[in-house]
Amino acid sequence: MKRHSGIHSFFLEMILVLLFLSVSCAAVLQLFSAAHATARRSAELNAAMVLAQSAAETIQSAETPADLDRLFQNGRKKQEGKASVYTADCGADGSPAGQNAAYRVETAVRTSDAAPGVMLEAKITVSSGDGSSRRELFTLNTKKYFPG
Repeated sequence: MKRHSGIHSFFLEMILVLLFLSVSCAAVLQLFSAAHATARRSAELNAAMVLAQSAAETIQSAETPADLDRLFQNGRKKQEGKASVYTADCGADGSPAGQNAAYRVETAVRTSDAAPGVMLEAKITVSSGDGSSRRELFTLNTKKYFPG
C-alpha cells in the first residue's frame, strides 16, 4: 500500500510542475507579444517622423511661397479656407505609392503678412490606415519667414 501512495505523490508533483510550466509559458508569450506590438508601433512612429521631417525640410527649401506648388508636385492639392493642403501617399519605405499606401502625409500651409515679408506656417500630419480606420501617427509644426 505504501508503494501505491508513493506513485500518487509522484504524479501529483508532476502535475504541479506542469501547471507551473504552463503558467510560466503563458506569461512569457504575453511578454513577447507585447514586445512585438511595441516594436511595431515604434517602427511606425519612426517612419512617420522621417516623413514629417522630409516634408518640413521641403518647406524650408522653398525660396518663395509660390515654390511650394512645384516642391509638392507629386501630391494632391486642395484649398481648405485660407490654407493649402498638400496630400501625398507613401509606401512603407517612404516612396510615393498609389492605392496600397502605408502612410498619408498631409501638409496644411497657411501664409500671413508679416511686415515687411510673409510668414509661412505649416502643420504636417502623418497618418496610417485606410478610410475610416485612418489614425494619426505624428504631427509636426514648422514656420518659415520670407523677407519682402
